[in-house]
Amino acid sequence: MRSFLRLRPVRHVLVTSAVVLLACAVVFVVQLLEFSHAQAEVRGITAQATGTVVRGGEGSATVRFPVAGGSLATADVALDSSAPKTGTSVPVLYDPARPSRALIRDATPIVTADRATTYATVTVVAAAAVLAVDLFLFFTRFVRPARAAASTSPIPVRRVKVQRGLLTRSWLETETASPRWIPVYFSPTLIGLPAPTKVVVRGDVRRDRLVAVEVGDELLYPAGSVRATEPRGRRIDNPAEPDEERALAAARPVPLARQFRADLPVLAAAPVVGAFWAFVDGSGFSGWLVVTVLVAAFGFWWAALRGSDPSV
Repeated sequence: MRSFLRLRPVRHVLVTSAVVLLACAVVFVVQLLEFSHAQAEVRGITAQATGTVVRGGEGSATVRFPVAGGSLATADVALDSSAPKTGTSVPVLYDPARPSRALIRDATPIVTADRATTYATVTVVAAAAVLAVDLFLFFTRFVRPARAAASTSPIPVRRVKVQRGLLTRSWLETETASPRWIPVYFSPTLIGLPAPTKVVVRGDVRRDRLVAVEVGDELLYPAGSVRATEPRGRRIDNPAEPDEERALAAARPVPLARQFRADLPVLAAAPVVGAFWAFVDGSGFSGWLVVTVLVAAFGFWWAALRGSDPSV
């Protein structure tokens, strides 16, 4: 187990998973505070009546309703949406001790409490899903391929980089009668890999979904399933022989900080998704911020799972 934890791709996935879990934890705590504040606003509002809207506007309404004793009370209610039309009959909840504290449908405290509950639940489910996926991929992409039987004879491969959308990945293309494309997690060794290079494959490249590749003394782990068709995107081939600059780059470790800088483009979609959600949900800036933070964190994690390539 310890040897696996030293692997660059494992550390990359673990760090990005920690970012996701931290983002989920922060959002969960914020939503708990929002829920507690909303609950405090509705505490004591237990009596029911049927009232009439006497004034309506954008984000607020004034309602008049009968209270115990036969008198009429008037209350201003903050709303999370447009108010009903003047003269509309609406159910009213109010505080018997202070009838001016009242709520109707779509009142801000009620909507805030419901939204906070939903967001908090989503973050818990998302965090559990991240842990489950990490555990599953750890055994399928690292433990099982490392223990698979090696091929009896080396096969020639060439390293290609494929950029599709905001993500760039490394693939090993087999030079066989029926070529296959093996996605692998990034290693500096890939930078200076001659084209072609003979490698040993652990697993059956034709039948197995996930295979590891031995390049010299290093084992490259699969970042996905073997493909029988060329991956779509902008392709960049390694040169037949690495120049001096590539040879030096292949000999130097690539820090995770550089990996994270290379993953920054995947965050471009986060504010857009957040804006779309805030518009659809009507949650405003707070909803935009929550969704943007979660999408950005999951973007980092997704890039790590896919095996993003930070090489130039």
